[in-house]
Amino acid sequence: MKKISLIGITLFLLSVLVACSNSKISYNEQNEISNGDEKLQGDNLVTSEEEKPPVLTISVGEESIITYRGGYSWSYLDPKTGQPMGIEADSLPPSEILKVENAIDVDLNKPIKLNFEKEPIEYQIRVWDNENNVIATYKDFDDVKEKGKMIYEILATWKAGRVSYVVALNVQ
Repeated sequence: MKKISLIGITLFLLSVLVACSNSKISYNEQNEISNGDEKLQGDNLVTSEEEKPPVLTISVGEESIITYRGGYSWSYLDPKTGQPMGIEADSLPPSEILKVENAIDVDLNKPIKLNFEKEPIEYQIRVWDNENNVIATYKDFDDVKEKGKMIYEILATWKAGRVSYVVALNVQ
């Protein structure tokens, strides 16, 4: 039994090291919006301008709120070789990426708009509690019923992949 546990821990640590070594994107690069043309190639591959998932900000009235990217899977064509590339990035649960105590005040009476760098095919909004449980899922912020400090995860899907974005909001 100890041998199986040791193998499991070794595989886990190896996967963490591989994921960390493949992450060459700084926080500023992650939140930088590119102005390049967005062209799809094939069924699910994108050009080199789209090697990383689109950025998401949230507008509440005049205020702009930055989201944090969680786990994602993304496919693109390598600009040097023309070969398909794929990135699988895992992350902590949303309630461990951001602390609910740092929630930004939001008034649901003001329009809330999701500003994707590139519009996804679809998305959903998940509400998380502090104990890593999804307590509700919505298609739009207009439908949100929960009040108070919560962690919101926006799961968005494109042809090139799927991305999780996280933000802590105090909905009033």
